[in-house]
Amino acid sequence: MAYFNYFPTVGYDVRGRKDKIKFDLVTNVLVRIRKKLEITNAAIFEQYFIRDGDRADTLAYQFYDDSTLHWIIMYANYITNPYYDWPLTYYDLQKYITKKYDNPNGIHHYEDDDKYEVDSNAPGATAITNSIYEEILNDEKRTINIIRPEYIPQIVSEFKKLM
Repeated sequence: MAYFNYFPTVGYDVRGRKDKIKFDLVTNVLVRIRKKLEITNAAIFEQYFIRDGDRADTLAYQFYDDSTLHWIIMYANYITNPYYDWPLTYYDLQKYITKKYDNPNGIHHYEDDDKYEVDSNAPGATAITNSIYEEILNDEKRTINIIRPEYIPQIVSEFKKLM
């Protein structure tokens, strides 16, 4: 199933000439459907840890034998932007950190044993570098929910109806 084939279209003047307005039908990519938050039943999902090199399309092929169902991987995890919501590879993360921080090994903040942010002079305070901080944020994106294959036809059908 091609994801955008089921989106509605809208008339839009792509030429932008005020003297010759002509509307073309374009796909309305701003339409969104979100899963209900109360759907957290473990019987519907299995957890997966994203490894370097995993992409939504490769996971869709791995789990559903259909790479065009990549949008279901994204949908199940509230991912709307794969560039910001999907974890970076180790190489890309290092490039990102180097670009973002003048000193990747500089202190970002301090944490106590319970991972709460504290002052540097707090008892047991541990320094968290910029690099470690970004690695933690990136790693938090690695555990995702995969909808079990037996539920895919129902989800695709529901998606078509809602669009």
